[in-house]
Amino acid sequence: MINKNHILSLYRYCNRVYRLNQKISEIKDGRTNPTIKLPVILLTVIISLMSGLHSFNAMEEAIKDGDFDKFFFKTCLPGADTIKYALKATGLKGLRKFAAFIVQKARYNKSLKINTIDGLKVVAIDGTDVFTMKSEKLGKNAHKYEHTDDDGEIKSIDYREKAIVASYVGKGFSPILKINRIPKGEGETTAARKLVNELNEDHYQYCDVIVVDSLYVKAPFINTVLRNNKDVIVRVKQKNNLLIKDAEGLFKNRKPDHIHKNVSPQDKDKKSGIFYDIEIWEDENFEWSDVDKPLRVLKVKERKKKVNAAGEIVEEETQICYFATTMEKSQLKAFTVWKIAHRRWDEENGVFHWIKTYWNFDRRYSSNPVVIQAMYYLYVIAYNLFHLYIHRNLKSFAPDKETKKKFLRRFYKGLVTLINPLYYPKNSFG
Repeated sequence: MINKNHILSLYRYCNRVYRLNQKISEIKDGRTNPTIKLPVILLTVIISLMSGLHSFNAMEEAIKDGDFDKFFFKTCLPGADTIKYALKATGLKGLRKFAAFIVQKARYNKSLKINTIDGLKVVAIDGTDVFTMKSEKLGKNAHKYEHTDDDGEIKSIDYREKAIVASYVGKGFSPILKINRIPKGEGETTAARKLVNELNEDHYQYCDVIVVDSLYVKAPFINTVLRNNKDVIVRVKQKNNLLIKDAEGLFKNRKPDHIHKNVSPQDKDKKSGIFYDIEIWEDENFEWSDVDKPLRVLKVKERKKKVNAAGEIVEEETQICYFATTMEKSQLKAFTVWKIAHRRWDEENGVFHWIKTYWNFDRRYSSNPVVIQAMYYLYVIAYNLFHLYIHRNLKSFAPDKETKKKFLRRFYKGLVTLINPLYYPKNSFG
């Protein structure tokens, strides 16, 4: 597999299954009589992201060095400024449509069949800071943050780009459904509500339950999920929360409803690593705030244990967590609620860690909102195609034996060692 030209195999797979060239040719270009066509620019960015070139300058340098000469047949290629200008004029609706199509096609092909938790399709939603700017001019469209000292005096000001992300949670890799820029002045939960509505437009029946952190324990968000015919699991913080206070009144002096020993939220058959002993108290029919439906509340006391190969506990800690869900006891086991909530934490670390650490998602490509959102869509497209190729097309890929980040190098190597061109301008369906 190492000697295989993976960029050749990847490109053919993306066109055969996901109609890559056809879809990028359908995206609207707002420029007038451009010298370099938009499909060439979009394809350059997508292939660059998959090959470890994670800045416009890195893409430009690779083009100048001739690294793309064997991929494109006698084609004028863009510089960094041209890429940025083209993305500013790119039709975002077309990019959104293509990003959604990839997930829809993967679902239709049953490529995401195993991506479940106890048979449920689960989507995690969370917000993240993407990059920070000090310049007021560059940050005029971003979120302003003032840092004060103990006397309330402003010490410094920065401007942050923020995004809201939705991704699947379950076995295998977790496709990203959507990344939306959070506009200046808009709160994260408001952006999340818009995201839920858009997900329902783009992906009918895409999941069973949405899992979120404690920031989203708000009636408007929960009601938005319910009105989109989805259920929700949300972590609830203990401090000053009337929902927990009411639940504790029922749980007090009561034995736990469920006890599980030496369990793992990943369902992996293992003899060492992280295990949990958990006790769960639960009750339902909690009327809370203006939520459209009564809630079910769970209190979980978990003892986290790190076990070595000899079966010895080398570290341990105990904590208490609370969760609320719109799913009744008859619909979902308490143990599954706990697993889903834990997998959300894992996914937050997994997806965000990957795109920020290995794909430089937190790089400032531009301060222009349109360019930023265009790059978010391109990241979703590239990330999902990258992982679908590795996990669904390569029968020899073994996640336990090799890392996905190696493929950044393998794709780049394949790019510069191609024998024949893959993209012909006169035949955009290559």
